[in-house]
Amino acid sequence: MSLDVTSLRNDCPDLLPEPLSRARGATAYRLKPPSFPWGRDFAWAELVLPHGFPDHAVAKIMLSPDAVLRIPHVEDSGALCIEGDPGPGFGYSANDRALLLLLAYQEKFLGPWLAGALDGDFSTEPLNYWYIKVAQARSHADPVRAVWAIDECPTRPQVREGLLVLPSRIVIAGDRDMPITGRVINSLGAARASQQIRVLIADIPLSHPLTPATWPRTAADLDQLLNGRLRPAQRASFRHPLRRRGGSVHRIVLLRHSTCAFAYLLPGGPATVIELERGKKTYPPLSAPLPLRVHRLDPAWTVGRDQHPEVAHRQTQHVLVLGAGALGSPVVEYLAKAGVGYITLVDGDNLAPANIGRHLLGADTIGQDKAEAVARQVNAAQPASHVTPMVMSAGKWLDNNTLAGVDLVLDLTGEPDVRWQVEQARRLHPCPLLIGWMEPYVAAAHVCSLPFDTLWLQGNEDLMGKLGAVDWPDDVIRQEPGCSSRFQSYTAAAAAYAVALVAENALKMVDGALPEPRLISWVRGQHYLNAQRSDLTLRDWAIPAAPHDGLMIERSFP
Repeated sequence: MSLDVTSLRNDCPDLLPEPLSRARGATAYRLKPPSFPWGRDFAWAELVLPHGFPDHAVAKIMLSPDAVLRIPHVEDSGALCIEGDPGPGFGYSANDRALLLLLAYQEKFLGPWLAGALDGDFSTEPLNYWYIKVAQARSHADPVRAVWAIDECPTRPQVREGLLVLPSRIVIAGDRDMPITGRVINSLGAARASQQIRVLIADIPLSHPLTPATWPRTAADLDQLLNGRLRPAQRASFRHPLRRRGGSVHRIVLLRHSTCAFAYLLPGGPATVIELERGKKTYPPLSAPLPLRVHRLDPAWTVGRDQHPEVAHRQTQHVLVLGAGALGSPVVEYLAKAGVGYITLVDGDNLAPANIGRHLLGADTIGQDKAEAVARQVNAAQPASHVTPMVMSAGKWLDNNTLAGVDLVLDLTGEPDVRWQVEQARRLHPCPLLIGWMEPYVAAAHVCSLPFDTLWLQGNEDLMGKLGAVDWPDDVIRQEPGCSSRFQSYTAAAAAYAVALVAENALKMVDGALPEPRLISWVRGQHYLNAQRSDLTLRDWAIPAAPHDGLMIERSFP
């Protein structure tokens, strides 16, 4: 049913009857302006019905361009951000939906705006409005596109160096010798980070987020701000940086609050010259300050959005992961995403076609060393962590290295010889150990977490066979044709339970939250076993899981 404007005007007399054509087939109806108090006016407001309304589109209120960045809750297009039209599929008529939107415009926006009740709303979403400002100022010729902040907001104003990375035109606001600086640059890839140029940054902490009313707008505004925040020596070093190769350097003012950040590229800097295979591309100097988006890439934000104070401790931790298979490879990715600073990954195998259905890696890395390929992928994606690959068997690594400097060992190989060698290494350098493994079909997954002073081997006895949930027939473990490898049958979806179990408990150990030995098992129910084979039964300790899809069972370590 289409809109009946005559009927709608009975409920909303401010709606003017003449339809107006808008872009992309939309239709608009102007709204009669109210009596504006001083400073509250805007040129016009419209009820806009996009093409496809009411069946496939939602009506909206549009304000005139003069409202953008002057009135809160207005997008860069002029659309007013209010809930009103519930959209198709809820049983409302076109007129009811338009009326709900018009009532919301009056009650949620217009009345409060005219009364001054929305004046503080710019500070609740400061970055949304800053991004509008940046988009308005952006052009293809900008010598800098964005700033990436890789450390936390400073407590005092400082003048520091950064790197302009070309051809991506991204400024890394961090010291060159910080480990994360190199990681972030590496994450851009060689094609986007082939050149690095020194820049100068005035890094200024803010006590309150900036809003359109408090943004510096001119070079004079920024100069006045720097006069008030920088010490004389800092001002001198920032205003008159050392000449390099006969030219000046780019200067950036970075204004940071604990929740948001703003940046300006100052005029007077050099042209940005990008070296290309066939010549050069030059971006000319600026004549006015250029507002820039600031992206936070410090681990406190990328790992936990400032909600996880343990990230700072994790950044100092070194985890040794033995095994880069279907369990080890995704666990490494999760540890990196959680902010573990240093991971050594040991595996001597390369990726076979049969691996790709349940591995972090895919067909593009068939034939490559698993440890190398996993490290390359994780390092490119997660600058909060650095994975060092060691392409050798876990046994060979343990023969040639000690656990000195390792904060946690994860043995995810499932190999008894490796478990024995890990125990010998732990006797020389006590270190927490987590052993994780899966049973066939991932009918059960297990994690054994052992603190410094608890050994896995009881005398010379390896406990893994006794700790399983099922007595497995010999033919469950399959022989791979053409080689000596053996494998279990399971899918990546089933293995996800084991990955989560191992990763979560590994992080608890990194955080120091597991001071006592623990043995935790995720056990699938009997109906799951029956779906795999008809001759499988749970051991006595695991029988409580029989009626469930899955049950977490914690036992005491023998």
